Amino acid sequence: MASMVSFSELDISFGHELFLIPDLNNKQQLFECVLVGCIADASLMVSAPASGLFPRIACGQPVLVRIRLSSGVALFPSTVLFISETPTLIVYLDYPRDIKFKRVRAARVFVALPIVAANLTHAAISAVSGNIVDVSTSGARIETQEVLGNLGDLVEINGRFQVGGIARILTIQCVIRSEKTDKSYGVEFFEQSEDKLLVLLGFIFQALAFNPTQPVG
Repeated sequence: MASMVSFSELDISFGHELFLIPDLNNKQQLFECVLVGCIADASLMVSAPASGLFPRIACGQPVLVRIRLSSGVALFPSTVLFISETPTLIVYLDYPRDIKFKRVRAARVFVALPIVAANLTHAAISAVSGNIVDVSTSGARIETQEVLGNLGDLVEINGRFQVGGIARILTIQCVIRSEKTDKSYGVEFFEQSEDKLLVLLGFIFQALAFNPTQPVG
């Protein structure tokens, strides 16, 4: 369940990465921006990221802002108050008052992501098709067409993970931690690559922000 919090409760500092959603009818289209200033109860100031990419927006335009934190995802509506382009781009947004916060550690999110899995402990089990059906920051539940393995086996899942307009084909290592049926498994993420983990967490946070959730456990 989402809860309402104040901006100060988010406890973020200048330089924190935010995500701007300029089209309220397309909440999957995200643009990175950076928090560069704040006037309490008046406005937030954001600027373009290091890439320099920033969406076309106009004064008075309603937008959504999403913030990823280690403990969850915050989402709030805002309005573009003013745009300064000299000496650098700074966009002034209306100060947030209705912030929805979903705590990551308390929920799984339902997804339907096709995957191909392989068992690294038992090499004879490979190219097993299936789906990730729910996911959290620590692991996922996958359903497969064939038997994937046993408790404690190291497996890898290959799928297309999308964050905003960016899609990546990733192979993620996991360990089978539970077996609900012979073709439904709970896996714990065991991936060591930071680049892969960044994409994976981005996918999870995005899904958490917009999809139904359920308690972990």
